[in-house]
Amino acid sequence: MAVVWSPTRGRAVRPVVQAGAAEPTGLGGPGDRLGPVVRVHRRFRPVPRRARAWVDVCAAVGAVVACLALGQWWPAPVVGAVAVVAASAFGWLRPVAGPRAVRVHEGGLVLVAADGGERTLPWNAVEATEYTPGARRGVREQGRIWPAGADEPVVLEHLRGLGRLFRELEVRLSPGLRAVLHESLGTEGSVRFARGRLTVTAGGLVHRPPHPLAATEAYRWAEVESARASDLGELEIRTHSAGLPLTFPAPNARAAADFLEELRAAAP
Repeated sequence: MAVVWSPTRGRAVRPVVQAGAAEPTGLGGPGDRLGPVVRVHRRFRPVPRRARAWVDVCAAVGAVVACLALGQWWPAPVVGAVAVVAASAFGWLRPVAGPRAVRVHEGGLVLVAADGGERTLPWNAVEATEYTPGARRGVREQGRIWPAGADEPVVLEHLRGLGRLFRELEVRLSPGLRAVLHESLGTEGSVRFARGRLTVTAGGLVHRPPHPLAATEAYRWAEVESARASDLGELEIRTHSAGLPLTFPAPNARAAADFLEELRAAAP
């Protein structure tokens, strides 16, 4: 029987405690238990693209009208400065959900709520993370953190340096998650990613394309060239025979890629 790897898969195995990290004490403990502060990611209030466009258009029209009416050029930069201030004020007035800041300590994270309350997450109390980079066409930058025992993730948006935060989380969590994957492979014989599109066994990989008419592809470890986490947070696998890399959405893609690299390196 194959094990489907998901953000909640790690609950069957106790997370690996890193050296020097505090034992899980639950959520809501004081942040000083996690050691010195390394970095702070603060919330910002974005201005919607449509609102910025309207402000730019109104500012341009106002500048042209003012310059023509006065016969001088100086009103143009003044109107532009007023538009910038107006757009910033509009952003600060917009309500934004989620923590107002995330503090990175040596021993874990502290989520600071809008009312000032703090929620602590030691490194070994985080089961999985998933990061979605911001893109055009309305896709917002977003990160999700699954605390141990939680049914729903903590969603983080509109934080400065969010991508850097989740890259650090990947590095911190990778050893423990790889240990879970190796244990699952040894116990069940295989691990599945991306809802069964990719099956990993001790002998290699099985790729089932999403199209129902496409043929299933099997690769021995000798045919796999590399596995890595892409810039979009996906698991990317290159083989010697396929021209394009195989990509799969997977939580903690870095840990999954390192897991595959370890199996590939150990294969005869």
